[in-house]
Amino acid sequence: MAIFNGTDLILKVSPSSGGAEAKLMHSQNVSLSINVDTIDISTKDSAGFRDLLGGQKSFSLSADGLMDFSATAGDTDVSELFDQMIDRTAVDFTFALATPAGYTITGDGFITSLEISGGTEDAPTYSCSIEGTGAITKTAV
Repeated sequence: MAIFNGTDLILKVSPSSGGAEAKLMHSQNVSLSINVDTIDISTKDSAGFRDLLGGQKSFSLSADGLMDFSATAGDTDVSELFDQMIDRTAVDFTFALATPAGYTITGDGFITSLEISGGTEDAPTYSCSIEGTGAITKTAV
């Protein structure tokens, strides 16, 4: 079993200008959540236990990091996320290790929240959420 450092796990998002996906600038935390709804099919024949069927699948991603008000070539910055959110543009994403190994998870989604915060004598931060649309794909690297 290959254990890796969580620092190597990144989220890449397509920039608002188009082109190839790039990692989110100065991200500190990234997460992917995949869910399956269930459909209750219990009957009197279920002996008091619940019977379920798998239902609709959904996924979401979130990220947070340090805010930078100047763009860096090669990274997707918060300004681009803002533009895509306001324009209601779906983003392509890749959730994977920075150095490809094992598999990648790719798909499309809409930015549903974007927050920029700055506390007194603290580094400014951002956080964003992406709700998936369509299917996600797991691809071996």
